[in-house]
Amino acid sequence: MITLENVCFDYPLGTNGTTQLRIDNDQYLPGLWKFNERMHAYGACTSVQINHAGASATNLRLNGLQPVSASNIPSKMGTNCPRPLTVPEINQIIVKYAEAADRAKRAGFDCVEIHAGHSYLLDQFLSPHYNHRTDQYGGSVENRARFAKKVLQAVRQAVGPRFPISVRFSADEFVDDGNSLTDTLNLLQYFGEPADIFNVSAGINDNLQYQIDKMSLSDGWRSYQAAAVK
Repeated sequence: MITLENVCFDYPLGTNGTTQLRIDNDQYLPGLWKFNERMHAYGACTSVQINHAGASATNLRLNGLQPVSASNIPSKMGTNCPRPLTVPEINQIIVKYAEAADRAKRAGFDCVEIHAGHSYLLDQFLSPHYNHRTDQYGGSVENRARFAKKVLQAVRQAVGPRFPISVRFSADEFVDDGNSLTDTLNLLQYFGEPADIFNVSAGINDNLQYQIDKMSLSDGWRSYQAAAVK
């Protein structure tokens, strides 16, 4: 299975790259369909990773808008301060996730992946490092998992029962006030049920060497995390 990674479904607030692919409008379906036809011709299955950057959004493409997040915590030291999303805005983003998943299915993908790690928007809600909210989306493990759970439920409803859903997450964030592996295992009970595939990663923006492995790390160094999730 070949995954087309990090595709924007909420432009411009969700973008995180000046050359990032998009799936926020039906106008992009012909190009995505062409990609899938080429991959399928060689016997490959395809997946598309839909993602909202949240506080990690690329400022050059925000047209003067302030980035959004769970709280007013930057996704990386020294970057712009985001504003907390309101509950109506969260609900709108959930709908956009579902619409993007439906487009993915119509574009000919065999799977859709929800990115919930690496200091992107869903991780900014899952992680106590970023999430300082006091409403139903902050505080307890159940509350911090609520956004991701609703997203996955909406995506499942959009694609139906027999279309694979993958969820990518940082199993250990390697920061003192972030999610440990044990914390993540507790979170998974709230939002893992609609998913068919767990794509286990690690790290956040402030320790990028664990997210995009530095050369000195041994091969398969984080396999213990995948084993724990399994």
